Amino acid sequence: WLTNCLYAIQIKKQVEAGLLGDIYFGRTSWHRRNGIPGLYGALGSGVGAGHWFFTKSMAGGGPLIDLGVHRLDLALWLMGYPEPEYVVGSTYDFLAQDKAAVVKKEYTVEDLAAGFIRFKNGASLVLEASWAAHIKESELMETRLLGTKGGLVQRNINGAYEFEAELYFENQGSEFDLRLHENGTQPLSSFHHFAEAILTDTLHIATGEEGLLVMKILDALYESANKRVPVKV
Repeated sequence: WLTNCLYAIQIKKQVEAGLLGDIYFGRTSWHRRNGIPGLYGALGSGVGAGHWFFTKSMAGGGPLIDLGVHRLDLALWLMGYPEPEYVVGSTYDFLAQDKAAVVKKEYTVEDLAAGFIRFKNGASLVLEASWAAHIKESELMETRLLGTKGGLVQRNINGAYEFEAELYFENQGSEFDLRLHENGTQPLSSFHHFAEAILTDTLHIATGEEGLLVMKILDALYESANKRVPVKV
């Protein structure tokens, strides 16, 4: 995850420098081929423990609130946290219900969620998250943003928790690709930053207002999926 933080911080600097221009569209996702936490015993599929993960009364939701929250937060952060206008969401549990039936467990959350978020500045974002999906990779994480001057992608490699980042733009009639390389310098962990903010009485990079906005969007997506209508945020 330190590599993930490094790439996120570095591409954020490029966005703030204006390399992408005005960001108008994005797609951010986290899919798993077969990774429902806690479904196959005490350690599940190696990514958690306990049946509470797939019990709605305790977890609140499935992969959207477990995995999607991270990719949503990253995309919003890179986009400058634009103010949302409305969302449209859908949830599914076709694969999980069959898997749960085999081990005789009750499954009450989604196994895949998808959403569309429209912002008041005209930009839009597509969000996807799943614990079970018929894909090639065991883990597929990607955030892609398109702007008026350039685009970027941050994604994991080979289904693992290693990441890469690339930026794309046009200059003087030619198309260029920029690839971010590690220089051996690792950023301090999020735990270190959290402790440092407390000890030095300084603002944390992730504000409470940003966290609240993420949760409002997730709640609206679940409401939209349940009611099958767009929901204002």
